[in-house]
Amino acid sequence: MKIEKTEFGVLDQQVVYEYTLSNSNGLSLSVITYGGIITKIVMPDKTEKLEEITTNMTTLDEIVKARPFHGSIVGPVAGRISNARYQDGKEVIELVPNEKHNTLHGGPTGLDTKIWDAVSKDLDNELQLQITTELPDGENGFPGDVKVKVTYTLNEANEVGIHYEANTNKKTLFNPTNHVYFNLSGDYQETVYDHELQINSDQYAPLKEDNIPIGQLKSVAGTPFDLRKGERLETVILNENKEISSRNGLDHPFFLNHSSNDPSVKLTHRKSGRVVEVETDSQAIVVYTHNKAQESETGEDRTLGMHTGVTLETQQLPDAINNEGFGSIWLEPGQPFESITKFKFRVID
Repeated sequence: MKIEKTEFGVLDQQVVYEYTLSNSNGLSLSVITYGGIITKIVMPDKTEKLEEITTNMTTLDEIVKARPFHGSIVGPVAGRISNARYQDGKEVIELVPNEKHNTLHGGPTGLDTKIWDAVSKDLDNELQLQITTELPDGENGFPGDVKVKVTYTLNEANEVGIHYEANTNKKTLFNPTNHVYFNLSGDYQETVYDHELQINSDQYAPLKEDNIPIGQLKSVAGTPFDLRKGERLETVILNENKEISSRNGLDHPFFLNHSSNDPSVKLTHRKSGRVVEVETDSQAIVVYTHNKAQESETGEDRTLGMHTGVTLETQQLPDAINNEGFGSIWLEPGQPFESITKFKFRVID
């Protein structure tokens, strides 16, 4: 196993570094210090051909200008907060809206826009990249000075871990995720239609027109959201169900079933033989199937076409603070936040 560190670019006179963690099986994870972004994951297929299995833009200038969220640490609160506000007792906390009247992915300046400090460690059983940053009190309207640490790990069992930790000096909200997009074909120009997606979930959260949950969970039984046995993504993405067709694909939260030993999510690409399984202690996962093309804002990067990736965002249910029964995303002094998501990679014949 090895760790390599290279320059990725310069922003505001600060060097942004890319760390690549590699094991002896050909699996590697690359992360930059801007946004804690996973720039790529590389793995072999069933013929041992090494290819990128994630999709992202390739230059720092593009990532900063376009802010596509690909592979980034998203927070302090992933997803949308309705009407850019929430209530703490009798006090109404006003946030900064950045998607019409809602606050999306933490607001205009979230965790994905920070240059993180980084320390790499080569341990006996795994490689680690620990990155840290701080969110100042009042940024985008969120109270509290919040210290955040994310630890990426890679081991010889072909597991990539993401360990989130946070502390605050004032009561606030915290619900992070990673926005990595998978395309297991190894070709970022191909759609993910021939991928099979299995989700260990009995309920999903229907959405309003602005993609805010209606505030209730609905059984997946008898709907195209029933992915408990696995479905080809083409069948799901192109379904005529209005909730899906109006968004050109999935952009939905699934409430995970943690009562079994099965993985929370499994994504399979039979042609390459690649499989990724997701295990998480998070309550939910938001699945987004890249429902519009990502054009280059700088004109100096590639275009990522519609449906050329699928992101599996482990988190608590979106807009939980404004929906009773959606769980708690409070972060309070003396009560640190901690959550772990693990991606397990393997190859089948």
